[in-house]
Amino acid sequence: MAELLIIIGVSGFIISTLGLMNEAGSRGHSALFFLLPLASLGQVQQHWEEYRWWALGRVASLLTAAVGVALFLATGQSPLEQTPRQNLAGQAGQVLRGDNMATSTAFVTSEEAALLVVEGQGKALSGRLHGKKFRYDRVALIDGVLTASQGKGFLPELEVRILLGWDPEEITERRSMLVSPSDEGVPVVHLSWKPEGQDYPETRIFSGGYRLELALAPLDTDQLSGSMVLVMPDSFKSYLVGDFTAYSNHLRYRNGNVDLHFDHDDTLAYVAEEYLATQFPEGMLESVQAEHVQLRRAEATGQVMSRVVLTSGAVEQRHVRLEKSEVGWAVVPGSMETRVITPPREGSATLRSPVFEEPASEEVQALPPVEKTFPELVAYVDRTVLLETRSGRELEGVLRRISGDRLWLVMNVGSGNVERSVSAEELQSLTLPNGQRVDLVSEDDGSDEAEVVYDSERRAEQQSEQATKVDEPVAEISAKLKELRALVGQSVTITASGVVTRTGVLQAVTEDHLTLSVAMGAGNIEYFYDMNSIQKVEAAR
Repeated sequence: MAELLIIIGVSGFIISTLGLMNEAGSRGHSALFFLLPLASLGQVQQHWEEYRWWALGRVASLLTAAVGVALFLATGQSPLEQTPRQNLAGQAGQVLRGDNMATSTAFVTSEEAALLVVEGQGKALSGRLHGKKFRYDRVALIDGVLTASQGKGFLPELEVRILLGWDPEEITERRSMLVSPSDEGVPVVHLSWKPEGQDYPETRIFSGGYRLELALAPLDTDQLSGSMVLVMPDSFKSYLVGDFTAYSNHLRYRNGNVDLHFDHDDTLAYVAEEYLATQFPEGMLESVQAEHVQLRRAEATGQVMSRVVLTSGAVEQRHVRLEKSEVGWAVVPGSMETRVITPPREGSATLRSPVFEEPASEEVQALPPVEKTFPELVAYVDRTVLLETRSGRELEGVLRRISGDRLWLVMNVGSGNVERSVSAEELQSLTLPNGQRVDLVSEDDGSDEAEVVYDSERRAEQQSEQATKVDEPVAEISAKLKELRALVGQSVTITASGVVTRTGVLQAVTEDHLTLSVAMGAGNIEYFYDMNSIQKVEAAR
């Protein structure tokens, strides 16, 4: 109504002015006076009979336009800001549209919406937003805003934001919220979508008129479990329903693990906290909290300042530098700087640098060795073990898995980890962290009738086997082994089954494996390849 009054008033004012100018020209009077406000008042009074109808029409037009402007001001709007929506949609940047008053639609309380809610309950959060199907990729509760988004880009394709004002750290038990379409003073809801052919999303703001059933409960560190029913009062019949896991940080997850390639301050803080947690003996560390993070994306480097609290009462400030490599963000070895803020309490345990000490006079009784078949080694998965191969080589790491006649060991090399596989034929024994030795025996040896072998007999057998091995002629090195040893110290490219192709410096070649050194950040990582898994080795150009 206000727009129509303004249009009628302005149009009438223009027509009346043109009529006055035309009448003045036909009578030999000056027409320019009618272009200036109040300048033609005297001329109209002198020739009222000739100009009265056009003058009254112009006054009526001004009054009509004034009424339209007054209506705009009464509704809190300005006529100068009313740009057509089709023009707004074509502008660069985000477009916001808001509802000042809570208005609902019949869909919010309809039977159709109730059936959709019942169908989606108990499933992953999904629904329809602005006419498009929605299935959430991430839900987060950060700074009091609950965000459900679809799309892995920086700007999501579809998104709903609810301004709850809840602090995730204060949610220690189940917390819920119910909102009806007629309620006032409810949280504001933002619905965003990205139109076809545009890079920036548009957003519509709802201050009421929607239906919401929300429940959140603590799940794990920086994680909340939740369920939601949201029915929006828009013409596209938008709704969301289902269960979800909400995060209270900006970390990204891939297959349940933190994505270390994601460039964000929270990613660097997570890597620094995980690294510092491994720098203290068990029971010494009370808490680690990243206080300041500096991320330099262009240089792929960063720095984290953390506050470390120990159980001895000491408080330290530790700085670490990070670099981004092919494995993601990692701490630069040797970059840690420590500043003591509060010294430890008197009489408490202090952290000392490791030194070589004389062995204690009291000998600790060693655990007797045990014998296991290769499949029985699955009992030691995810434990740190020391493997001894039949060639006399020792490998220390975490036993990750056993499959068939082969096991996989994760070894800590430099600032990263490498995975090494060992076959059952190569393995001779393994040693547990408590010092107990586990000897590997074949499955045929595990019959019901156990054979008793005395130590003297075993030593005699071992001596005879060693003598036999000495008497055996040494086999000549194969042509392939000679060819590989000729490449030691050179840059080569190795292609092996089950792993990616890598290029690095060939460090060593033995009869059962070779070692490749690959530059990584400020250091190198060594990869071990089994001879049986190597497909091709060629000198890098």
